[in-house]
Amino acid sequence: MSNAPRVFRRPESIAAEALSREALAPFLNDRGYTVFADERISSGDAVQQFVSVRAPDGRKLKIRVRLCWRRGGRNPNEKNYAAAQLIARLRPGGWDATLEYLAERDRQHGITHNLLLQRDGGEIIYAALLPVEAVSSIWHRQREVSNELQRRGSMGRIRKNHAENGSSPTLWLQDDRAPDAHKVSDALWQWPGVIDLAAIATQERREYFDDTFDDCHPPDYSTLGRDEGSRLSVVRSEVRRNPQVRQAVLERTSACERKGCGVSRDFAGFLDVHHILGVEKSDRVWNCVALCPNCHREAHFSPFANELNMQLLEYSKQFKHSE
Repeated sequence: MSNAPRVFRRPESIAAEALSREALAPFLNDRGYTVFADERISSGDAVQQFVSVRAPDGRKLKIRVRLCWRRGGRNPNEKNYAAAQLIARLRPGGWDATLEYLAERDRQHGITHNLLLQRDGGEIIYAALLPVEAVSSIWHRQREVSNELQRRGSMGRIRKNHAENGSSPTLWLQDDRAPDAHKVSDALWQWPGVIDLAAIATQERREYFDDTFDDCHPPDYSTLGRDEGSRLSVVRSEVRRNPQVRQAVLERTSACERKGCGVSRDFAGFLDVHHILGVEKSDRVWNCVALCPNCHREAHFSPFANELNMQLLEYSKQFKHSE
């Protein structure tokens, strides 16, 4: 029998957390919350993140970021719920004492809001901005709703109270594991002062249209499209890139650098340069890999994007000494 200590944080979990934290500032800026400070405090594998922003109405907010449970394909049911722990374990005095401790700690550090964040693949799907003074009240309400669902037998085989979650006070953004389970998360989203940042339109607004056709009555395809298309002037913002970084990455290989791929073509322009942690974080050789188009899109959009980017980061760190 092995006496090795239990591993609480695996490398893929740490890498996924880093990607979520790096994605936050661009996400907030896109929704009109201008980020002017992003502070990280590390203790072992644990990281606390505090983001200072100017809200669209001009107010300055200091936000404590709380990440929801990772969606990494470990549980086939994991897309049916989203929740964030407020603290790992209870403080002396029980639930109320723990919640008061959290509120007082935030007040002492000038925290005005908590932000509960759920990322799924390459997209932040839930982002609940909660005033600090509302956190305890929302927790109590979710506990009441969960108790009532349990009393009525509405949660099926699930016997735990949502909010208590063993010895960890927890807030829920989603629960679709039972027909009435959404009532727990509804208590949060309907609370006065809570803002659903993921529902806010981004600064780069895009117009979408339904281009599906009626199979029973197809249109006259000869009318679709146009000849001699007109040009449009487009204004966009982008992160400045150093062309020498791209050149250095492409010069070091002639094939896709993802382990197990190695696809190559004998024409220029086939390989893409992928910024593993995002170009906003770092435009350095050690943060870049050359990928074929298929692997590049998997690194951004596949369900296993977190794990893939962790592998790529492990590979690319060998180039850090070259800068």
